[in-house]
Amino acid sequence: MKRVLFAVAFLSISISSLVCAQERLAVLPLMGSGVEVSTQETAYLLLVSEINKLKKYDVISKTEIEALVGDRGCSESACAIEIGKHANAQKVVFGSLNKLGEKIILQYNLVDVSTGETLLSDDLSALRVEDLDQVVKRVAASIVQQVPAAKTVEVGLVTEQESQEAKTRKANSSWGIAFGYLYPQKGYDGKQRIFVWDFRSFYEMRQFAVDALLGLRQGFALNVGFVYLASRKDFSPFVGAGVGFHAVSHKQVYDGSYYGQEDKRGDGFEFLIKGGLLAFRTYDFRVIATVEYSITLNDYNDRAIVLTLGVMRAGKKVFGIL
Repeated sequence: MKRVLFAVAFLSISISSLVCAQERLAVLPLMGSGVEVSTQETAYLLLVSEINKLKKYDVISKTEIEALVGDRGCSESACAIEIGKHANAQKVVFGSLNKLGEKIILQYNLVDVSTGETLLSDDLSALRVEDLDQVVKRVAASIVQQVPAAKTVEVGLVTEQESQEAKTRKANSSWGIAFGYLYPQKGYDGKQRIFVWDFRSFYEMRQFAVDALLGLRQGFALNVGFVYLASRKDFSPFVGAGVGFHAVSHKQVYDGSYYGQEDKRGDGFEFLIKGGLLAFRTYDFRVIATVEYSITLNDYNDRAIVLTLGVMRAGKKVFGIL
């Protein structure tokens, strides 16, 4: 019995070790020109730290790597593979930090030590030394995920270089228009569907946003809300709530002697719950799809589901008019 228990325990430990085993990764010091040695060293230390934080690889210590590299440096695949073999690493990262005009370019490569295959080769630029921390975080994510740096973009990690490209990504506030339909659930004179037009503004933080709306929704609606953005990537679902004022237009019915609904109040405070999708979030041109459930506190007890689709621009006119 003891032998069986020992065998089971040994097998469990072995399986656990295999599951939890991490590939060893050698990150070589950055080479390059036009950039101060202290900046190269800082960028290298940040890169190692950021890769460690992502907890995919067993990153070989800086001391061990420096002992293997020595004073010769390494900027080619052949020597990187050689160092990787001596470090008993499965993969190796090498790269350079160079200055070209005003730009500082971090070039990097990820190589499989056993096959010599280049798994990833890319670069990312900064316009200032102060932006290198953002660049390094993006490069670390690129290495760990084995995807180009362009696919690691998220709010808060857009470089100034990217923000000056044709599709400007740097934006915190945006304005736009949306169209759709209001589907009454109660009130609204028993109508089945009502066309709506909205003007929206959006002020974004990393995970949250404040939105405001002025709309034609069977009358005038004005509300503000707070939403949670589930992702910092280009496509972010969101949920939230809002409060405002809605003056709903109602028909008055003549009963032969007077308008039977003339004493009823069609306007009142409005409460909303909402959800949807914000697309192309890291650009200054966004698409927003929203579903809302609204309750207007008036004498008609108007309630409705509102579906809209809109476009927004960051700090620019929408279609040249807004």
